[in-house]
Amino acid sequence: MFTVLLLSAVAAGQDWQGVFNQGLEEIKAGRFTQAVGSFRRANEIRPDVPEGHFNLGLALFNLKKYGESATAFKEAVRLKPDYTKAHIQLGNALDLVGNYSTALASYATAEKLEPDNAVLYYDRAIAHQNAGKTKEAAEQFRKAIALDAKYKAAYDGLARLLDRTGASEEAANYFQKVVELDPKNSYAHRRIGDFLLQQKRNAEAVISFKIAIALDPQDKNAQLGLGAAYFNDGKYVDAAAHYEKASALDPKWVQPIVYLADAHRMQKNFPDAKSTYLKALTVDARSADALYWLGAIAVTEKNLIAAKAYYEKLRPVDAVRAAKLLEFISPPKAG
Repeated sequence: MFTVLLLSAVAAGQDWQGVFNQGLEEIKAGRFTQAVGSFRRANEIRPDVPEGHFNLGLALFNLKKYGESATAFKEAVRLKPDYTKAHIQLGNALDLVGNYSTALASYATAEKLEPDNAVLYYDRAIAHQNAGKTKEAAEQFRKAIALDAKYKAAYDGLARLLDRTGASEEAANYFQKVVELDPKNSYAHRRIGDFLLQQKRNAEAVISFKIAIALDPQDKNAQLGLGAAYFNDGKYVDAAAHYEKASALDPKWVQPIVYLADAHRMQKNFPDAKSTYLKALTVDARSADALYWLGAIAVTEKNLIAAKAYYEKLRPVDAVRAAKLLEFISPPKAG
């Protein structure tokens, strides 16, 4: 009898290992639905193994079933209270179902277990960020970087956070670190280009935007930025080419259409400038730039009726620009 029981236990162990390994392979392959099934079967055979519940939680988490994944992670830490990864993942799942304070408690437990775990600080930064606590999020990103100087995601997270809060120069420094660690990060190259453009470092901006476009030709913002860098250097033909590409990528985006019209205007190609500004108004009838310059062009054409009509349309959109246009239409008399 004892031999039979022992053989049954060994068979169960072998079955569990096979199903568990299958689940791991399915997670690696991104087949998360299948992995859920495998780990549920594994947990039925050996409900006492915390790794089975942890990996079930991971599969569910990747399926965005955060509530169910939290349940699995809770069981993993119940079975193994010092399971740091499970505490971190539990925090992540709890955060994503809106239990921010409870998530912080899970991260705190993980920190007591492994105070030098860079992933912990990164994930807690994301939770703080989700809660709108930018100062706390930045602090956690910095801790993650201090522990792991090659933590690409932490540099990227901090750079984007700083970028959103207006600290563009510091953000650009972190984006630079991102591209050093991950040269194929097109977004980081583009944001570096945007910063250089703001600094009027147009030649350097061109380089960054070109890299971004080479990595992601569909990046309309990089196309627009490259056009702007050329425009600022007086290379209006080159600028126009990239404004056209940006507009082709998003025909409902008024900005590249207006900028294209500006490039035509700077080349004194007023017929194309006028038609392009008119095209901009079909996308956004309240485009202040288009209304202003159409009014100005109408004045040069001595069509004061049209100019005044554009003034009337501009006035409720941008009173300051409208006042300037009015001065162009009816210059104040001397004396």
